[in-house]
Amino acid sequence: MKKRIITGAILLAVLIPLIIIDYQVYPIVGHLFLAVGIFLSVVASYEMMRMFYSQYPSLKYLRFLIPVFSGILVYMVYLATTAGLDITDPSEANFVYHFLVVVVLMIFIIISFAIIIFTKSSTAQDMMAVVLTLIYCGLIMGYVISIRFLETFPLREGAIEFVFRGGRSFGYVYTIVLFTDTAAFLFGRKFGKHKLCPEISPNKTVEGAIAGEVFGAASGVAAVFLFNIANPIGTRETLIVIGGTLLVSAIISLSVQLGDLIASKMKRTYGIKDFGNIFPGHGGVLDRFDSLLYSGAVFYIIVQLMQLFILGAVE
Repeated sequence: MKKRIITGAILLAVLIPLIIIDYQVYPIVGHLFLAVGIFLSVVASYEMMRMFYSQYPSLKYLRFLIPVFSGILVYMVYLATTAGLDITDPSEANFVYHFLVVVVLMIFIIISFAIIIFTKSSTAQDMMAVVLTLIYCGLIMGYVISIRFLETFPLREGAIEFVFRGGRSFGYVYTIVLFTDTAAFLFGRKFGKHKLCPEISPNKTVEGAIAGEVFGAASGVAAVFLFNIANPIGTRETLIVIGGTLLVSAIISLSVQLGDLIASKMKRTYGIKDFGNIFPGHGGVLDRFDSLLYSGAVFYIIVQLMQLFILGAVE
């Protein structure tokens, strides 16, 4: 427990300044955050490929190459999300970076498949392992990291403004992750009687999952006001924000629990306790950030859909 607390404290000491300091005022903070994100992507990708390698020895060389590909994908996604899509500009050039992300992903998959084909004793499982790792540790992690670089946009001029700027958004998502996991654990331990997925995670219960969902959704509503993400000007607008945030937070809370179960499913399938040991007491990158990865990706998709449809309607 002591080792776990010390590691957690060090992680927070490193990540919190990189998240809360305005990177537009101090650009070096944004660069450092991106560098840490790429590093975590490379390590996570290696952890996953090492897991696959334990059963598919033909991945001997790709377990080192795929992490490099994943890191490049994260950087490409960063370019796409900071210099790419801007729906207020009708120019098709805004979609170039997003198109390049898809192109780069396809190139990496083609190269990996070619290596697999000419590797002795390789199987189709090798191909699936490569695709899953590139998407999970490269593409998805890239978009989660890009939450840090979100910018403000208005819902309606003079009515509500959502301030989806980096640190605030991370604070919102992580609040939901924290309350969902904590409530699910405590209530499941105290009141849990019905197993949720005994073949995947024997300790998770239906009662715990429901408690996690309730507390996760409620904490999300509180976090929106705590981090000043939403700025309603009247009672009607406040009720709209509460209702909408409750729905979005419930979806994100559900994704937190799904992310945890997905990671547990992979570990149980391949007979490992942890993905890695880079964080003493916490395991690997995927062990520490599995829930945040899945929920962060869902949050990013929701924000982009809001921006696409709401700003499009305003225009």
